[in-house]
Amino acid sequence: MKKSLLIRSATLYFAVVSIVTASAQTKEITILAVNDMHASIDRFPKFVALVDSMRTAHPNLLLFSAGDNRTGNPVNDMYPQPSHPMTALMNRAGFNLSVIGNHEFDGGVDGLRYVLNHSNFRYVCANFYAPDSLRLHIEPYKIFEIEGVKIAVLGLIQRGEGGLPEAHPNKMTNMKFYSPLEVAIQYGWLRYFCDIFIVLAHEGYEESIGIVNQYPFADLLISGHTHYVTKDTEIHNNVLITQADAKLKYVTHITLQLTDGKVTKKEARALSVDAFSQKDHEVELMVNTFNNSESLHRVLTQAITDFSNYEELGCMMTDAIRIETGADIAFQNPGGVRFGAFSKGPFTVKDVYQLDPFGNEVIQYNLTGEEVLRLIAAAYIADNGAAYVSGITYRIELDNQKQIKNIEVTMADGSPINLQNTYKVVMNSYLAAVSQYEKSDKGRGLYRTTADATIEYLEKQQSVDYAGVNRVIINN
Repeated sequence: MKKSLLIRSATLYFAVVSIVTASAQTKEITILAVNDMHASIDRFPKFVALVDSMRTAHPNLLLFSAGDNRTGNPVNDMYPQPSHPMTALMNRAGFNLSVIGNHEFDGGVDGLRYVLNHSNFRYVCANFYAPDSLRLHIEPYKIFEIEGVKIAVLGLIQRGEGGLPEAHPNKMTNMKFYSPLEVAIQYGWLRYFCDIFIVLAHEGYEESIGIVNQYPFADLLISGHTHYVTKDTEIHNNVLITQADAKLKYVTHITLQLTDGKVTKKEARALSVDAFSQKDHEVELMVNTFNNSESLHRVLTQAITDFSNYEELGCMMTDAIRIETGADIAFQNPGGVRFGAFSKGPFTVKDVYQLDPFGNEVIQYNLTGEEVLRLIAAAYIADNGAAYVSGITYRIELDNQKQIKNIEVTMADGSPINLQNTYKVVMNSYLAAVSQYEKSDKGRGLYRTTADATIEYLEKQQSVDYAGVNRVIINN
């Protein structure tokens, strides 16, 4: 799930804005920014302590998030009310504003509505539209006024190849998403209505540079989605751009100085949350309470060797859904494998939900060999990379323009795939939804998630060993 050409997401930024009067004409704005927290609740005790220490020094703090607050930690995502732990912890931290990230849609309309209704802060997104019947009250921008200084914050979300954020399309039914840059231009008037203009964008680092090169209005663009970290001050077209990696590993400390109502100085540097020496013990108690789930810590099997890359884990996931459904072939999109290394030892229920946190359903098709080749090509385009597989191996040959020139598929017994034969093929519902190719079977859901299938598979294995497993070859 990945990229828009304009402002990417995901990531999740929070900005703390405080004002200190240096003289009658000079004021200083202090901002802390993070992105893509992905439910990293274990870092919240230090994170909140850091924020509170800043708030002590700068009482007029504004705390912002640039999206992707959820998804990645089953303690949060599989909670009886999904995302309640993150919502409660963000309320405790004193957030004032968040932009919608692509993973905010992983809980569907009901999950997003719960978060919106139970947050003690508002969400903004200007290039998003939902009908009133969905009861998602998201504003395009918000204006804060602190000690006479007006601060406008415009929210934007990334769009993927299909014009939607990189989440399951079925989770965004009846919603529309517009070009971030085209919509931002429509709100350029905010520049003249405020003293500071901030774009809070769930967009990628490179895409954010592309936007500010065409968008002269903002003083600061807080970006996310691609998990990049800007270690020091980066000015592009007179706009300060920041991004702070992901999972609360960093906070970007930003300083804006105003002289006679004009921003005259911009600085930023990345701070490590883990290196902060203090913890908030009340928050630590909250986190420990959320983590106290015996069912998530149940051991399923033992990994007798390390998993060293995404494909080894993807092969295990595809073996699981193929074997548990009795299919011939299984596919897994690379973006759906959420970590790329795992040390040998116990593999728990929590590990599976961290590996596959999206709640995707297993979808089954009857496809000819020819249709399998079309699927491989479509999946490569849809998820920006070769799908992981079980039941087959395959080789993709690319031309000089990195376009697919040829695909060779080999069955598990070493024979080439028969283009006329029909095979039972399974995959997750996200890959089924985004892969566009010609096929005769519309597919059917099996009423079980891919994560549950993986859990059922692993608890039947005394041990697993996927070291060195490689089923896909790309020839450039």
